[in-house]
Amino acid sequence: MRKVDKTEILANEYASWIAEYEKISRKHVGYSASHKYYKDVLVSLLWCQGGVCAYTEIFIANRERCGPDNFDEQGRYMERGKEESGFAAQLDHFDSTLKAAEGWKWDNFFAVSDKINVQKRNKSVDYILKPDTPEYDPHRFLGYDRDRHIFHANPDLEDECIIERVEEMIDLLGLNYGTIRDNRIRYLSLILKRLSLDLEEPVYQFFTAYQMCRE
Repeated sequence: MRKVDKTEILANEYASWIAEYEKISRKHVGYSASHKYYKDVLVSLLWCQGGVCAYTEIFIANRERCGPDNFDEQGRYMERGKEESGFAAQLDHFDSTLKAAEGWKWDNFFAVSDKINVQKRNKSVDYILKPDTPEYDPHRFLGYDRDRHIFHANPDLEDECIIERVEEMIDLLGLNYGTIRDNRIRYLSLILKRLSLDLEEPVYQFFTAYQMCRE
């Protein structure tokens, strides 16, 4: 799970709208997947995340489908047909306790694979593995078992409490979820085999696992 930079918001109209709520510390309008800004936020996040799930890094969409050319002058996403505007992704509230009062808070949103959003639901989270925080560093907190293709707490961590917190979040965020792991095994096995033959090619998903396999 790589670090996510969410400083560039393509959904400008949404950003201005939510800024008004933040300015007066007012309770947000009710969150809904049918809200007019839902798709704007989702696509803007996919752009920030490079077209992959924020947690598992499984591929969701070619990044050009999420870029600036897909937003109008007001910063609204321009909906097209299913071929261009269909995404197997959902908005996830990292901390679900904020959903009722601050359901449209940008800092609490990530675009994730729909399978991961279902399994995470409204469970309690630990900010230690929140991928957009200044403190987050995948190479500090995570390790990767190349033989089993699973993430685990970095063996260099010495604090048992931190190790337990990291392991719990690895499970909660679905980093080793069965379908995700199956896809990761299939993808990385091919990429790493080609790499062993000096046939390096660009990686478009599972970046962190790939980097750790090469270390």
